[in-house]
Amino acid sequence: MMVPFLAALVAASAAPAPADEKAFPFPVEMHSLPNGLRVVFISYEAPGLVAYYTLMRVGSRNEVEKGRSGYAHFFEHMMFRGTKQHPAEEYNQTVTRLGLNINAFTSEDMTVYHLYGPAKALPTIIEYEADRFQNLEYDEAAFRTEAGAILGEYLKSASNPEQKMFEKLVETAFTRHPYAHTVIGYPKDIENMPSGYEYSREFFRRYYTPDNATIFIAGDFDKEAALAQIGKAYGSWQGRLDAARIPVEPKQRQSRHAQVDWDKPTLPRLWITWHTPAASDIKRAAVQSLLNAYLFGPTSPLYQNLVLGKQLVDSMDATYSDHRDPNLFGVLMRVKDAKNLRAVEFAVLREIKNLAGGRLDAKRLDAVRSNLRYSNIMGLDKADAAAVTLAVTTAPTGDVDHLNKEFAALATVQPRDLQDFAKGNFMDLNRTTVSLVTARKGGGR
Repeated sequence: MMVPFLAALVAASAAPAPADEKAFPFPVEMHSLPNGLRVVFISYEAPGLVAYYTLMRVGSRNEVEKGRSGYAHFFEHMMFRGTKQHPAEEYNQTVTRLGLNINAFTSEDMTVYHLYGPAKALPTIIEYEADRFQNLEYDEAAFRTEAGAILGEYLKSASNPEQKMFEKLVETAFTRHPYAHTVIGYPKDIENMPSGYEYSREFFRRYYTPDNATIFIAGDFDKEAALAQIGKAYGSWQGRLDAARIPVEPKQRQSRHAQVDWDKPTLPRLWITWHTPAASDIKRAAVQSLLNAYLFGPTSPLYQNLVLGKQLVDSMDATYSDHRDPNLFGVLMRVKDAKNLRAVEFAVLREIKNLAGGRLDAKRLDAVRSNLRYSNIMGLDKADAAAVTLAVTTAPTGDVDHLNKEFAALATVQPRDLQDFAKGNFMDLNRTTVSLVTARKGGGR
């Protein structure tokens, strides 16, 4: 599943947090094993509870070989297949007996495995996690079974209009970079996946290495004892990251448009995007996080006009999130009537033109900035939230302190920075627009 930049940070309404408070206010202690594995301890008051997250910096962006998309997501499934020492059935019985919540998710830039529950389970968690990351065991029959299950997952998601829209959007916006396919993969590659057993073993060897992993632990635990056990359990993990070279996406030089014809009754949609810089450009990543809410949030003129005023739009969602490589900034809107798609598109482009021309509300900008800071702090309401936040925000750049750095940059953003960003990125030639409409019987619209 996709994980946006602040997906784990839940907005709430109350007084703003102090301006000098760090975006991630909990003490963080980092250690590195000789094999390159990083271990991050988060001091978080959570009596009797512990969260354990393993970040692997591998996602669909790493799937550059033709015909081989979907393998990062595939391992999100296969990692629960067990090992010789702890077969899948025993693993599942153990985490259930210990009262642990366990799951995983994959995005373009990461795969994350997580457990959350009683702190007394931590020694067992370390033992079992270290075993499966080093000794994952599956034969070709198990591989084929899981590959078939992933095809079923794809077919289920294909019934979602916005999933099909996203497929069309990225394949239209990207011509070389592997961001051109979704996390689950191209449909043809998923169909052919059962024949990719040998490739899967190679993919695991190349990317599931200690120097490509970071463990985050938050909650009630003894740091010294945990570090000693982790060193013993993971110290024998061998291998070095052998990542494929990622093609650079060429500059877009003319606007692109695509349409999805949906075969069932549904409200039309419009998705407008522009290519924008990666999260490593911290100042411009901060600008984009601000623009998400400033342009498309509930207090924005667009939202007030199209959703609340004229009521042409049913929902409006900003779709930027931090990425490892340059990605897309945009807005997805569900429109109440297809005849208004053009008017809605024009309204968005007019607002973008106004921004580039210097029409900004500095007071509202400060309010948006304050709300982002407060929403972030309020989202860190339990050990599990703290761990996932740090894992997700570490993934794009590998910097555990990225969240603090981006919010520090956010504090320095001035209205002129938003104007300059709009002028430099929100040009028509850099725009990709996708619409979705219900196809009428007989092929007409």
